[in-house]
Amino acid sequence: MSKRQKKYLFICDFDKTLSFDDSGVILSEKIGIDEDAFEQKLVKVRTRNIVQLGGELAQLIVTDPDYKGKVSKKLFKEVAKDIKLKKDVSKLMKVLDKGIGENKFYCYVISACPVEIIKTALKGILPPENIIGTTFIYDDKGVVQSIERTGAGQGKVTNVDLLREKNKVPRDRIIYVGDGSSDLHVMLHVNAYGGYPIAVSSSPYLGHISKRTVLSDSALSILTPILEDILGYKETQIKKFFIDIGHTISEWSRVKTDWIALE
Repeated sequence: MSKRQKKYLFICDFDKTLSFDDSGVILSEKIGIDEDAFEQKLVKVRTRNIVQLGGELAQLIVTDPDYKGKVSKKLFKEVAKDIKLKKDVSKLMKVLDKGIGENKFYCYVISACPVEIIKTALKGILPPENIIGTTFIYDDKGVVQSIERTGAGQGKVTNVDLLREKNKVPRDRIIYVGDGSSDLHVMLHVNAYGGYPIAVSSSPYLGHISKRTVLSDSALSILTPILEDILGYKETQIKKFFIDIGHTISEWSRVKTDWIALE
């Protein structure tokens, strides 16, 4: 690596960040639990405050009578096949893996989603060793028995710090992309040390702590704030960059959103 080259840690959530789907909804439907019932179960787990944000599905899998004994490695792989990834996820990882100019990116996924689902969904896109998710202990038939480790809440923060140390990346060169409540802790952590959190949903609580919010059906859109705010590209340079990788920005709307509640 040349002395001019800068290293960045690029970390994404999975559900509704790289995908359109919630893996918990798909998994639940496969064992006969509809989306409304699943959401009600999530609310009950959250109100008890017994797991970190994002770890609710894992808790249901090992404790809820409707899930316990019905979830296996085989089912996780079936769920992965039904997940619809956002457009250009593979291209995003290839662009970052190649590097941009003198800038090198180490790419990882950290998610509360079961790791078998992520690894299957991203097979051929991201090396399995670069994927950190919730892991389980199985019986000899491959059925889930208990939780080994979860990638939710504070667990994401711990994993980010471990990856930063492993790749020797400064704290202010961590980029984290997420969409929901399970990303709050890690986004606050990244933000506190001068890193760059990006939200890919319009959730107001994420908007307050993320540097930018990007809404698009293409994963490549995540590159826009990276090019502009981190690498210092001008708008014309960004548009040329996308043309060079085979895409044209047909619409780019910048909107400042105020979330206001009056009583």
